[in-house]
Amino acid sequence: MTRKVRDLEQARNAGTVSATSRATVSAWVNEWIGRAETLGSVRRTTVAGYRVDQRHIDAAIGMVRLERLRSGNIEYLWATMISTGRGRSVPHCRRTLQAALNDAVQAGLIVRNPVSGAKTPRSQPTDIEPYSISEMVRLLDAARNGRNGPRWTLALALGLRQGEVLGLQWQDIDLDDGVLIVRRQLQRLEWRHGCSNPSTCVYVGESGLPRPAKRGADCPLRWGGGLISGDVKSDAGRRSLGMPPTLTAELRSHRAGQAAERLSSEVWDEGPGGGWVFADAIGHPLDPRADHRAFKELCSAAQVRARRLHDLRHSAATAMLANDVDIRTAGAVLGHSQIAQTARYSHVLADRKSVAAARIEGALFGERNGS
Repeated sequence: MTRKVRDLEQARNAGTVSATSRATVSAWVNEWIGRAETLGSVRRTTVAGYRVDQRHIDAAIGMVRLERLRSGNIEYLWATMISTGRGRSVPHCRRTLQAALNDAVQAGLIVRNPVSGAKTPRSQPTDIEPYSISEMVRLLDAARNGRNGPRWTLALALGLRQGEVLGLQWQDIDLDDGVLIVRRQLQRLEWRHGCSNPSTCVYVGESGLPRPAKRGADCPLRWGGGLISGDVKSDAGRRSLGMPPTLTAELRSHRAGQAAERLSSEVWDEGPGGGWVFADAIGHPLDPRADHRAFKELCSAAQVRARRLHDLRHSAATAMLANDVDIRTAGAVLGHSQIAQTARYSHVLADRKSVAAARIEGALFGERNGS
């Protein structure tokens, strides 16, 4: 008996057996996310990110029992995500699974976290495809007479993220001093089923007949989704920015036009904080999906190739560095929490180093070389 106990202890120390749980990975991750959501220990947008990761986890290793989960299972998850074109999501999913399984260790459900021992694929850097200055000018010219035109000037001049732009309220902008404060972001969260059994959930379609509610958005008892306005994620993201005079003038004109629109509308919704800076025809905040469609239309009007909406932010960063804004100042404007985030634009920094070298050559050695 003593030998069996000793063998069991050795196995537990090696992480090859667990406590007493027979729960699956899927059940535990779902419980873990639900607890974080109920307690409000993380932001709603963070929970939404967990749910996305949960789908990847469920599809690959969800039915594996916690007590049998090994590093090989984790590596299979990464391989599955890469093979299905979700390789860029591996780092985020890894952080989620690592945290969930750390709590499983603390709860005594497993002895060790197998994520730590799994080989993680090398992260692939996101390709940065900034617009050229001439393309940026064409985009701004095309946006000048459009609805919510300054929305694009903000993106290209100050590099605001989509959620930060759409979350702006008039109380955040001082047109007299030309100052803008970024303090919140607007995002769309997925609706979740509120019924007890999503597999049997139905809703009444446009035809008047019941249809399976495959999406949480179709559930008659849906909850947790829609447009959500919340604080920015970090202290660096919460920032006060000086605006170029042209942008200030554009916003002043935009506010006057919006005031006239509000007076002529019978159903205008004023909204919080003096109203949304960029609103739809009845004063509601712009839906990120509608904003994305507007971007595609803007690119078409400007005869510029439509790239990712986030490339507007990359373009702003590149323009700052290319025009001698130092890297720390550029990072502060962009809301980067670490200088390494701004240093991703190393191609621009390399170009500036070449320019600096050429200027030093001219200053120090030009006369010697007869130039």
